[in-house]
Amino acid sequence: MKNKELLNICYKLLNRFITVNKLIEMLENINKDNLQEDEIKELDNLINEIKKISKDIPNEEDEYIIKEKEKIKKLIDRFESFKEKNDFFNKQLEHLKQDYKKERDSHERWFKVAECIINNDYFNDSFDNLTDYEFLEFIAQNIQAPNPPKLSQEEFNKLVKVGIEKDEREYLWRLAFNYENKNINFDEIVNYFIEKKDVYYLSELICAVGHCLNIDSMIDKINDKEIIEGLKERKNIMGSHITEEQFNKLISKLD
Repeated sequence: MKNKELLNICYKLLNRFITVNKLIEMLENINKDNLQEDEIKELDNLINEIKKISKDIPNEEDEYIIKEKEKIKKLIDRFESFKEKNDFFNKQLEHLKQDYKKERDSHERWFKVAECIINNDYFNDSFDNLTDYEFLEFIAQNIQAPNPPKLSQEEFNKLVKVGIEKDEREYLWRLAFNYENKNINFDEIVNYFIEKKDVYYLSELICAVGHCLNIDSMIDKINDKEIIEGLKERKNIMGSHITEEQFNKLISKLD
């Protein structure tokens, strides 16, 4: 029993990428052609449970919604205070204004629906039947999701292993970004990017989660001049995650 479409839709709700109303709409439009009769029944039951919660808990503006809108309003005010604006700037400002107006779920409404989903047997059976590669793909569909599935270091390493086997460098980068500040060690991903001499993904990894990496250890591992030259050219991308002293130590290997 595996319904990847269900998982992807529910994952969006769990991470607040969509509202409860949108969740219901998307679940009702799942393609049922490849689902068995009992799966369709399980899906319908889940939809009905979510609809009941939605009906019982009206979506009122609570502290969560107010704070989210306040954060966006501050950004809008800051953007509008700038005197010089270009097309990119204006697009970002318009995006913020649209984000301010969009529908949001109150914490209670979201929490009750999220609780319903993670305690649903059909959802959990679909989740448990994913292969390691499908699980990696599932997590990598988004970048820096607020609520990724909880993983131990061992479980994380299994996903890294299958990502390496299939040379899914984008997935590996996204996997690390989703587990930033989750007490996860990313050394296997670092080692792989160094082995493949992939300056682009190595520098992007440093840019995204550099504060979670052992930079000194990473520099000790890099001896290939092609990688060093590449990192030298992308120094600005890596921001403040590499100190001048560390960077100079890396560059000195070119001598």
